[in-house]
Amino acid sequence: MIQAPPRRAAGRRPPAGRARVGVLAGSLLLAATAVAPAVAAPPAAALTRPAASTSVYRSMPTDPTAVVLGSARFPVHGDGVGDDTASVQAAIDEASRRGGENWLGNIVGGARNVTVGDGGGVVFVPEGRYRLSRQVDLHASVRLVGFGAERPEFVLGESTPGFQDGNQSFLFAALRRPFQPDAPRSFGNNDTFGTGLVNLDIRIEPGNPAAVAVRFSGAQMFVLQDLDIHVGTGYAGIDHNANLIQRVNVYGGTVGMLAFAASPGWQTTLLDTTFTGQREAAVKLHTDSKLSLIRNRFVDSPAGIVATANQTQRLYVQDSVFENISGAAITLNDSESVAGGGEPELFRAQNQLNVVDTGVTGTGALLTTVPSGRTWVGPGPSYLVRDATLGLRVDDALGDTERRTDGVLVSATPAAPASFARLLRTDAPLPPATGGWVNVVEYAAARGVTVGTGTSDDHAVFQRALDEHDTVYVPMGRYLIGDTLRLRPQNNLIGLHPRQTWLKLPDGAAGFTDPDRPKAMVQTPPGGRNQVTGLGLDSAQQTAGSVQVHWRSGAQSYLADIATQFVKWHPEQTAPGDPGAGDPGYQYRGRHKYSFWVQGGGGTFANIWSVAGWADNGFLVENTSVRGRMYEVSVEHHEHREVVLRRVRNWQLHALQTEDHIYGWRSQAVELDDVHDVLFGNTVFFRVATVQGPYPYAVGLRDSSGIVIRGTRGYRPDNVANTRWGATVADVTTGRTVPEIEVAYLGVGVTGATPGPAGAHVALDAPEIRVLPGRTGGTVLRVRNDGPGPVTAVTVGADAPAGWQVRARPDTARLPAGATTPVAVSVQVPADAVTDGTVRLTVSFTRAGHRQEIAQTLRVGVTGENLARGAAVRASSVLSGNVAANAVDGDRTGARWISGSADPAPTLTLDLGGPAELQRLDLYSGVAGSESLRVRAFRVEALVDGAWTTIGSAGANTASPARVDLGGAPAGVRQVRLVFTEPSPTDGLARIFEVEIHGLR
Repeated sequence: MIQAPPRRAAGRRPPAGRARVGVLAGSLLLAATAVAPAVAAPPAAALTRPAASTSVYRSMPTDPTAVVLGSARFPVHGDGVGDDTASVQAAIDEASRRGGENWLGNIVGGARNVTVGDGGGVVFVPEGRYRLSRQVDLHASVRLVGFGAERPEFVLGESTPGFQDGNQSFLFAALRRPFQPDAPRSFGNNDTFGTGLVNLDIRIEPGNPAAVAVRFSGAQMFVLQDLDIHVGTGYAGIDHNANLIQRVNVYGGTVGMLAFAASPGWQTTLLDTTFTGQREAAVKLHTDSKLSLIRNRFVDSPAGIVATANQTQRLYVQDSVFENISGAAITLNDSESVAGGGEPELFRAQNQLNVVDTGVTGTGALLTTVPSGRTWVGPGPSYLVRDATLGLRVDDALGDTERRTDGVLVSATPAAPASFARLLRTDAPLPPATGGWVNVVEYAAARGVTVGTGTSDDHAVFQRALDEHDTVYVPMGRYLIGDTLRLRPQNNLIGLHPRQTWLKLPDGAAGFTDPDRPKAMVQTPPGGRNQVTGLGLDSAQQTAGSVQVHWRSGAQSYLADIATQFVKWHPEQTAPGDPGAGDPGYQYRGRHKYSFWVQGGGGTFANIWSVAGWADNGFLVENTSVRGRMYEVSVEHHEHREVVLRRVRNWQLHALQTEDHIYGWRSQAVELDDVHDVLFGNTVFFRVATVQGPYPYAVGLRDSSGIVIRGTRGYRPDNVANTRWGATVADVTTGRTVPEIEVAYLGVGVTGATPGPAGAHVALDAPEIRVLPGRTGGTVLRVRNDGPGPVTAVTVGADAPAGWQVRARPDTARLPAGATTPVAVSVQVPADAVTDGTVRLTVSFTRAGHRQEIAQTLRVGVTGENLARGAAVRASSVLSGNVAANAVDGDRTGARWISGSADPAPTLTLDLGGPAELQRLDLYSGVAGSESLRVRAFRVEALVDGAWTTIGSAGANTASPARVDLGGAPAGVRQVRLVFTEPSPTDGLARIFEVEIHGLR
């Protein structure tokens, strides 16, 4: 095995500096100085910093189908000095070629211009340091899996050419298609499945500011797992995202992750992941991203999670910690600020936030929304957010007192940082130690038996191996299993690639044909601590009683990285032009009882793709109160029901995604019967554009209570009649529904009072004002105390450009819980100001002996808008077709107003549409491209108390524009008249391209 040299410790950026601002009490006038940075709460006692992770696979199993980096065909230096790029790429190409040749796990091969199978393969990467010098292409469904006492590390060498400009220089990039020589390359999308980086580290050395460690986009079964990504001075750790990111630590970078919707719009789940020391933000949310962040840490950065402007977001955060974030933990867009398209209310309702049981310490604010700057903080320097929502909230849904609120609720309580450690306790176990794995192929060979031929029944050898050994490893291949594999309580069944490692029923296998007596391919015992991972399960065709997995294990068990065979439901007859032989998903007409059947059990379920559409349902849970947690589970294409829960308590289903398709439009997303105390977090109930008919609701329930749905996707802008559910939830007994299809929080039969708000909220009535030079303007800053208890010593501090003066007037220095105080803010801008500026306002107060601060930014424009553009205008005369409206059309060089030849003192009269405060007038005149025939003299008049009064004039003018200061005009002017006393130097005609009157209305 290649040995890795000692590693250098990863650098850590110190916490961002914090500057103090001046403080104003009462109505003290302040001559403000330069703008100060945002102010955060003082740092609290930190949790334990993330340590470099250890290798979860310490030895490499035998698998002749896999490619081994460093083997004779793929030699490497492995010392971090020699360039290993070519061998790494060649190994990935070969793994993809083998998967294309064996057709295992194929979905799109043979269609969509793919002439090979698309099931990918595995590259084993032994311990070592591998220097890379260019982008490495991860072909569809290829997984790199590291092994060794230490995890192998890929290194981008210092100042590598090609990684200096922009932010699109990727070290690893997930591609859409399998390897085919000279084929076009494109990034993974909605028909790319199964790619992964597992048990590896990535390090970007200095001098690569554009470098991004991983470009990761695809549809299903993608994994980034057990990685340390050291971005350093590079740009980002992860760009785009797909499916499951687990036990990943991202250090440094401008941004830790650039988050988008997983293609084609699904959620991404981050479990047990940490972002540390980013220079701008830990996570930046882009187009329609739907993140489920569970047991994540965000440490030592200027900002936690920040939304890109003008985008809706679906953000779900639970059991996580924000620690020493100098700005806001979360920054999202104001829903009303997002461009709404043809249905703005529906579109904007997709802007949703849920924060549940999350610790915040040493952080500037919990939430800021932009551009308004509205800000919410917790009840102290360190606190636990029990429940925070942004978006539509429906409490007591389907009940007699159903009520709706729309906005932000923050419910929190003070808590010590040390208490947050419990939030990060995982329910996803590490893989069993590789030293105890028994390779089923080697086990069989030692007994003179060959398995994995795909032609003979391998059940007996598998069962014997499970009976004798705790952990059985299944190399890639196809294994016929003619009877149920029955696991003992301590058994683990491990594969490493679910699209290349298939357990398959023989077609028509005895015992699997009776739907009234369902029989499983894999069955676990009641209360077991089993792990079953990395497998594909194919229940064949003529097996009407088949169940892929019958799960009865206990709360400590783990079922993950599992796929079923890809089967879209197919009618007995298709219409002309419908999908046929070219699309393998529509060819299959078998039947099955269930796919995943959890009976009396529980545990953790992650990254599962249940897509055997002929099953009665895709995921059935019944008769259990054992704790269950689902993460990133996709259940698709079933004819009748996708997910069914019957007589279930104490489950959480995170990032559940369902999908109807062209022939499955009769399928209900979720059915709940006698279900209690169950949470759905960040769901996508999806209907494709080609569904053939509507369905009245996504979730149907009866006799159920304690049902909480936090975040739903239901809006689609096209094919409204079919692709949108009639309602999110329906009580099938009473007929009551919640008709809204985009809901941030929906609670059915939830006991106890709605969580009360806590902390403080600060908002400006107008986050942006205009104040003309030499004038004073203002707005109101509102401070609300949501408790607990009063806040005292309320003061306001301000920092602004030099020479500006700011006055703040709090009505009171003490606010009881539930009270709001308005703070009048006035800003005087000096007469010589020529550029816009910002005023930083800092609200300070004391709660329970702790001083807290909340910063707000007031943007101040010092130039007025053009009030004349499009104004009602009339002229004393007109030459030919050169009408007066041309002078206010916004075009400074195009069409003109020209006065008549018999008008010795022509005039233009404008109605500004309302009382205004005037700043200046700019007059564009003459002939395009010439200095001749410009207006020589004119005066500007305002209608004041019924009489025209001169407010400015120009004489001996040769310029265009001619500029007249109107700062002395009285306030409240609505009508302005220009009188041209010397219209031109020759013929007496006024030739006016444009009149601009700048000011404030």
